[in-house]
Order: sequence, then C-alpha cells, then structure tokens
Amino acid sequence: MDGLLVYQSIGRIKQHFSIPAVKKSCGRRGPRQAGATIESVSRWVCGALAVLLAAPILPSESNLITARITSELRASLTRDYEIDVAVTPHPGDAWSRLAKRVTGDGDHWKDIAAFNDADEKLTTHKSVRVPLAMLRPELQRQILTTLFSTDVLNDAGWRHTVVGGSGVEGESLWKIAEWYTGDGANYLAIRKANPAQKLSTRTGDVIVIPKRLLTAAFGGGAEGKNGSTTAAEVRQSTDDPIERAAADEESPQAAVEAVAVGAPSLTYERHAAEPYAIYRLQKGEALYSSVAIRFTGRVYASDVGDVLDRIVQFNGIADVARIPVGYPVKIPMSLLLPEYRPSDDPQRVAREQSLRASEKLAKRTHARNLDGVHVILDAGHGGRDVGTTHGGVWESRYVYDVTCRLKRILEKRSAARVALTTKSESNGYDVDDDDELEGDNDQVVLTTPRYPLDDATVGVNLRWYLSNSIFRRAIRHSTPRRKVIFLSIHADSLHPSLRGAMAYIPGGRFVQGRYQKTEDVYLARAEVRESPVVRHTEKESLTAEGLSRELAESIIGSFERAGLQVHPFNPVRDNVVRNGGEWVPAVIRYNLVPTRILLEVCNLGNRRDRELVQSRKFRQQIAEAIYHGIVAFYGRDAETSSQIAVRSAH
Repeated sequence: MDGLLVYQSIGRIKQHFSIPAVKKSCGRRGPRQAGATIESVSRWVCGALAVLLAAPILPSESNLITARITSELRASLTRDYEIDVAVTPHPGDAWSRLAKRVTGDGDHWKDIAAFNDADEKLTTHKSVRVPLAMLRPELQRQILTTLFSTDVLNDAGWRHTVVGGSGVEGESLWKIAEWYTGDGANYLAIRKANPAQKLSTRTGDVIVIPKRLLTAAFGGGAEGKNGSTTAAEVRQSTDDPIERAAADEESPQAAVEAVAVGAPSLTYERHAAEPYAIYRLQKGEALYSSVAIRFTGRVYASDVGDVLDRIVQFNGIADVARIPVGYPVKIPMSLLLPEYRPSDDPQRVAREQSLRASEKLAKRTHARNLDGVHVILDAGHGGRDVGTTHGGVWESRYVYDVTCRLKRILEKRSAARVALTTKSESNGYDVDDDDELEGDNDQVVLTTPRYPLDDATVGVNLRWYLSNSIFRRAIRHSTPRRKVIFLSIHADSLHPSLRGAMAYIPGGRFVQGRYQKTEDVYLARAEVRESPVVRHTEKESLTAEGLSRELAESIIGSFERAGLQVHPFNPVRDNVVRNGGEWVPAVIRYNLVPTRILLEVCNLGNRRDRELVQSRKFRQQIAEAIYHGIVAFYGRDAETSSQIAVRSAH
C-alpha cells in the first residue's frame, strides 16, 4: 500500500483519537475506560482504518490520491500537486451538453475541447479532462473535500491540512490559494493569516484560508474588483495595492491592484536564448495587472495565472509582494501582444499595416437622428443556453433585458429601423421593471422557420445567417452598406478582479476566406438556403475591421462619459485570447454586416458588476450609453478613432 495513503488514513483517524476524543468515547464504541490497554486501542484503530480504506480513494504510481466523485467524474491529486479531473461522457453527448452539465455554461465546450486537444466532435468512449476552476462550485467542493478529507470549515475560515508526497514538501501556498480562492495571488493574504507559516509547506501543516477570501464553493464568496470605479481612475491611480492590503485587515483581496496606465516604456533583449522585453515597475504597479494582464492581453482566470507563473519563473522571483519600484521585469517575447513587441517585429509590423489599411477603408457615413440606419440587435445566448452563470445570475436573461431596453430607446428617440435575431415567446420584447429577473428559457432565433434555442452552436450560426439575410434585404431596398450595424450584447466571465465593458471586433486577419454549414438543421431555414456560403475578401475584412473599431470605440467612449466601468486595458479588441489561442467569435466572424461588434457590458465573474447588473437602473444606463455611442458614430462631430486612442492613452 502507498505510504502516503496510510498517512492520510491515520491522519483522519487522529481527529477522532486525540486524548479528549478517547475520553469522550468511553462507554460507547471505543475503549471502555481511559486506561485501556495499548492493544485494545490498537485493535480499535485498526478496525477504523479498515473501514476508511474501504472508501473509494485509491493510490496510483502517478497520483498521490485518486477518488471517484460521482458515477461520471473522477479526480486525482498528482505528484506535482495538480488536481486532475476526468469526466466520462454520456452516450450521445455533445461537447456543449457535457460542458453545461459539469460547468454550468455550455459555451465552455470550446475551452474543454482545446484542453483535451480535441476537435468539435466529442468522442464519448474516452474520458474528458476538465480544469478544476471551470467546474460548478458544488463539484469543486465535492472534489476537494474528498481528496482532502480532514479539511473543515470553521468560524475563522477553511482549515486545510497539507498532504505530502514522497518527501516532506507539500502543496505550495499558491496552489492552495488557487484551489480555495480562485486566485493564486491570494497566497499573500493566506500567508498573512498564518504568520508562522513559511512560503513552502510541509506534510501535516494546517493552513487557514480566511472566509473573506474563499470562493462561494467553500463557504465564502470573495471576488475581486478593480481598484477604482472608473477606467479613468484606474489609469491615473498611484495607490500601492500591496501596501494597502497589508494595512487594511478588511481588504477583500490582497491581490487587488489599481494601476497607472500611460505609454509603457519597454526595452528588449533579442539575442538571449529566449528573447524578452524588460519593463521597470512604477510606483503603484504590481506584477499581476501591470504586466500579466496589460502586456499579454490575458483576461481569463486560468490564462492570467499561467502567464504570471511563467513570468515569475522566468525572472526567478521568490516573492511577488516584495518587488521594489524600478524592478526590471523580464517578459518572454512570445507572451507579448503585437503592439508591445519591437518596432520591426513581424507581428507588430503586420498589425500596424492592418490598422493603417483598415483606417483608410473605414469611411463613415452620417445620419441625422439615425435616419436610414438599420440596427440589428442580438441578445447573447437564450433558451437552454443561459450563457455564463454566477451567483444565480444568468447572462442570457439580463442581456436580453438590456437589448429590449435598447430597442425601445432606438424606436422612441430615433428614426432607426431595428431588427432582432431572437425573441422570448412568452414576454416578447417587454421591458421588465424588476431589479432581479426571473430566468426564462423560451427565446427562439427568428429564422424561417424559427429555431428553439436547444443547441448553443446551432443557435450562434443561425444568428449570423439571419443577420446576413436582414443585411441583404436592407441593401436591396437601397440602404447604404455603412448604414447597417450589427450589435451582439453579452456579459463576460473573466478573472474576478476585472470589471467593466469590453468590445470585440472582427480582426481582418481572422475573417478572410469562405465558410458554410451543410447540416440539415441549417438547410431547413430559408435564410441559410438563400445564401449558404459566406465569403470575405481581404478588402471587405479590412473595411469591417476599421468600421467596427470606430463603432466599438464610440460606444466604449460613451460608457466612460456616462461613468460606467470599462475594462482598464485595451477595451476594444480584434480577437479573443484564451488558452493560447486567438479567434473571433462566430457571430461576428461570419457576419456580412460591415460594421459589427460583440459587446460585453460587464463581467459577471466580478461581484460588484454582478450586483449592478441586477439593478434595472444600471441596465437602463447601459442601454442609454450604447444608444449615445451609436448616435455619436453617425454624428458629424463624433470623435475619430485616433482621437479616442490618444485620449485613452492619457
């Protein structure tokens, strides 16, 4: 038997067989008196050990512990202190169904497929690996309490007993913080709450994770916020977040960072074995946001953690909390966004050429009171596809309400013609006057015939086919191409420390070529049959990138003027960066409308944003800001994209 397994089993027993426990047990199942013989206690312990060993926890050569959590889910603690989760698909499963079942969000299927190096077709006879952080909270808790069976929640927080491997070293504080708080950077606050604890841990150490840091899965609900309430404040902040956290016992998260954003100065070492850039940290900046998020473009929790790990290792940093002002942080060149690479770097050159070409082609038209403008609105998700869910808040329900509010504003205040891609069969486009909204799942895509939103992927593809059909119809009625816009409204699920709106546009390099769907579910719709193949030329792609960027910047600028939170770094992006991949969301990638954006109105992964979106006042403010952004885009006095870029940089 694996020695560690025996140690863990005895550890469980020790909780019950301390001297007080033995005394308390007298006259029941244990020794009948405190002076029981060693032999009687030993027999009792061995009997209890036999029962414990019958539990579904098994050793293996590559793992410290392996446990069957449910009939379809198995979890292991590896010798590298990673938690490996394997899910057995159901017969006939699709990726989206499996993702919805274990994570609560069907959209996660792409991330899970990528994590398994798999294509779009799920192979149901093979187990699927799923990142722990992506699982539903109740599954996360079930896994960790099974793997670490002596862990308990008490008044102080979560009490975790460290497990060791073949040596004396146990899990790192970073890993413990990652598992129980959702953010490895919280190890600083955990260390502070355990003053006798060293940075490394040893087998048997007891670590208390304060309640204020715990995720909802472990009896807490700690989620970070940006350090300031507006993008402008974030950009101008000079507060030192590490010093603030050390001074403030009530700080909700030690790793929350506010950062001053200007024109960053980078130098480069291009002849090293692995080329890198050097950035010197300024006062009020920290490694987490000022480097990992800012220069690499990562915004999803697992991606941010991976990048931070890589940078910490690359620099040999022992303690991220003690990096002095002016410290030269080395950033591997492969991690940098194109705009932060050297001026002659091929990726940067290609990006700048694309920007210049798209700006030349993006010739805006003007429309007084939006006269002659066609606005196609798309409320993200819907039906069985509720989108991301956090704290009982469904993305689909709240963005549908924002979309209905925007529709009402446009129709009442402007001459624009409005079309929607989806509709609630029970409530139509009625605006709800409640703050917290009841979930509904009866939206349909308005194709001919209509499509009940049963499958998220099919639903997304039918939306852009429908949008293309509406666009062609508008062109046939002599509407100028630049007077049609497409807006898909969503709510994000980013790292919980981030807040605010972000807009995605179709980067020209991602959308060129030919695409079509041939399955029966598509060909049954008139909008697909009328033009099943989508083609984008290089010129069309660059024109769309330029026009879409200007609309996105106009709307983001409107959010800022209204005092609404905006993502502090690059709030307008031409692709999604996730799990090492880059892509444009399908609803705008295959769309023919030249001016099209996907707008994330807030981050549901952040507690403050989630609280705000459950207010009808906030949802109305969002709709108003989008409306004013559209008006500014078509107005003669609207700012140009270059003016907005200059303003944002300062």
